[in-house]
Amino acid sequence: MPTADFVELRDEVRELQAEKRKLKETEAELRKRLEEADRLQKSGDVAPKVDALEAKIESLKLRQQGFDQKLGELLRRLDESTRREEGPALPQAKAPAPGVKPDDTAAAKPKAGGLDVPFAALTPTAAYNQAYNDYLKGNYDLAVAGFEEFLKKFPETSLTAHAQYWIGEAYFNKRSYLPAIEAYERVIANYPKSDKVPAALAKAGVAYAELGNLVKARGLLKRVVDEYPQSAEAALARRRLAELQ
Repeated sequence: MPTADFVELRDEVRELQAEKRKLKETEAELRKRLEEADRLQKSGDVAPKVDALEAKIESLKLRQQGFDQKLGELLRRLDESTRREEGPALPQAKAPAPGVKPDDTAAAKPKAGGLDVPFAALTPTAAYNQAYNDYLKGNYDLAVAGFEEFLKKFPETSLTAHAQYWIGEAYFNKRSYLPAIEAYERVIANYPKSDKVPAALAKAGVAYAELGNLVKARGLLKRVVDEYPQSAEAALARRRLAELQ
């Protein structure tokens, strides 16, 4: 029977998901208004309104990032609570072989994300959150390793395309633009229906611009504007295209 802690965590997750949906709806409405303002931007008095709308959208994106971080932590705790409800699923660790020091065993090594559970024992959600938490902390090498392991273990989940995208983001934040582009292009090629495709196109375009390949950059950014005009990334693409003129 679920414990009080489990029920409380589950309710917190549901409330947070509901709040996130409201933020998404608000952002969609703001972007619709921004699209209308863009079409009227030829008149000078519209420019301040466009700037104000873009500022509101940026603020919403920051709030969404905060929600994502909190939701990731809640999901991790919920997963741990579920494990406790189900009972121990793993056999007890064996004693180290004779002549092997405890510090030399795999169990003694630090795990990515600070968890003591072997990656192979994690559920898809827990494994994803472990890598994502490393990303949020700026541990980009650990995040890449975690997401790559996730892709090997869970190649067909609703989080798979997102894991591939965050590999690109981790490399991008390290200014390793070529591997970032490769990761983004895998999102575009392997998960064409994912909601991360517009972001992957836009960030690949920005990465190409950083490398000085303006032809590639413009082509990808234009795809975002043409194929996903209502997306959050379309506004970014328009700004970067204007800067690349």
